[in-house]
Amino acid sequence: MANKRRGAPLAVCALMLGVGALTACGKPSDAAGSDKPLIGVSMRFIAGNSWLSTLNKATVDAGNEQGYRVLAVDAQGDAARQVQQMKSFIAQGAKAIIIEPVHDKDVAAGITAAKDAGVKVVVVNDRVADELATQVACNVYDDGAATAKLVGAETAKAIASRKPAGSTIKLYIQALFPDELVTQTRENGFMAGWNEYFQAHRGYKIVRIPNNYGEAQPDKTLAAMRGVLTAHPDIDVVFNQTDVVMPSVKEALKSARLMKADGSSTVLLAGFDGGMDVVRDMADNPRSPAVADGLNQPPTQAAYSVEEAIAAIKGTQTGQCAGSPPTRIVPPKIATPQNAKELVNPDLKFAGA
Repeated sequence: MANKRRGAPLAVCALMLGVGALTACGKPSDAAGSDKPLIGVSMRFIAGNSWLSTLNKATVDAGNEQGYRVLAVDAQGDAARQVQQMKSFIAQGAKAIIIEPVHDKDVAAGITAAKDAGVKVVVVNDRVADELATQVACNVYDDGAATAKLVGAETAKAIASRKPAGSTIKLYIQALFPDELVTQTRENGFMAGWNEYFQAHRGYKIVRIPNNYGEAQPDKTLAAMRGVLTAHPDIDVVFNQTDVVMPSVKEALKSARLMKADGSSTVLLAGFDGGMDVVRDMADNPRSPAVADGLNQPPTQAAYSVEEAIAAIKGTQTGQCAGSPPTRIVPPKIATPQNAKELVNPDLKFAGA
């Protein structure tokens, strides 16, 4: 993949500005009034989410390197704000808009406005509803289901290796957002791999602890995890749907005396996002409870989304975005204790292929 491996500190763009306000995020030459064609970028979050801020930074850099003026804004988790940001980009003459959408249906008005104005839209990472996905130039995302399936199978194999046949295994999924595609995709994929393994290795009793939702926020995740561990101190496996909040998961385990000072735990951890701290722990700590982590590679998604936006502006095709809805997928890959050392890179916050 065309991955620009960067891990520099990330700018926060338009964090505290009004709904329609925009600010440049990138090189000094990107000031308003430049004769470079404009690409607008609206992220669900920038502040407080290191994965999305990494995606944002890589998107801005990729667009600037291709000779475009890139303006990036933070929707702060507000769909109405994101729609207004898209309309503001349109008013400024943007040739394309890249969105990391706030909810799968609530940005419909922004996509419709862009379509009516002839402005191309690319959706990256999170997905929009199918009826909206068919209206944009390209939908760029990791194959979350296939990646999560690999994580689920590897996690099932790891816990089964520690439990004798006939044991009860308690599984908890620390989820992202209720009723959102990204949450459902990762859960369904994980459970497909998990169930497939245990269908081939019968004799275990699997107990699902009901999901809770941390919304990719450390404080909410910590509270959710503490509640679950209080009710289920005999938990065996946690699948945490985003590494952004893995420190909160570990803090809750420590508070419940289920994780020791050396980082070891009787609770196995699976994750998603390829957070470099998680990958490094698997590589360096033989006592690490982390057994599998899905990679969704934000710099790659950024590069792909910019390529597709530019192709749409020019009326050409990359040959990589196809189907209905038009889709370009990052191939699935996971980190495990066996390959983690190969993936450690001090210049990245999130591991790539």
